[in-house]
Amino acid sequence: MLQKLSYINLILAIVYLLVYLKSGTFNSTVGILVVIVFNWLSLRSYQLANYQWKIWHYLTGLWSLYYIGTIIYGAIFILNSSLEYHFISTDTLIFLSISSVFSLAVLLHLGLYFKKSYKVVN
Repeated sequence: MLQKLSYINLILAIVYLLVYLKSGTFNSTVGILVVIVFNWLSLRSYQLANYQWKIWHYLTGLWSLYYIGTIIYGAIFILNSSLEYHFISTDTLIFLSISSVFSLAVLLHLGLYFKKSYKVVN
C-alpha cells in the first residue's frame, strides 16, 4: 500500500507542479520538492525493508505537513471566495480537485508510513 501511495503521490506532485505552478515561489517549489523527497525515502525504505525513521524522514515529513497545510488553507480560501461570488470556473474546479486529492494522498501517506515505522520501533 505504501509503495503504491508513494507512486501516486509522486505523480500527483508532478501534475500539481505542471498544472498549478506557473510562477513558483520558494515555498511552493521547495514544498513539492520535499514531498517528492519524502516519497523517495518511503520507497527506499520499502526496498530495504527498514521502516525506521531517521532525521531526514522527520524533517521532510514536517515540511510536507506544513506545505500541505498551506495548500489546504489556499484551497479553502479560494472555495470560500468562489461560493461568495456564486461562480466557480473550470480552472478553479480543476485546482480544487487536484489540491484536495493531492493533500489527502500526502496526509494518508504520512499517517500510514508513520504508523508502520512506529510498529517497527515497538
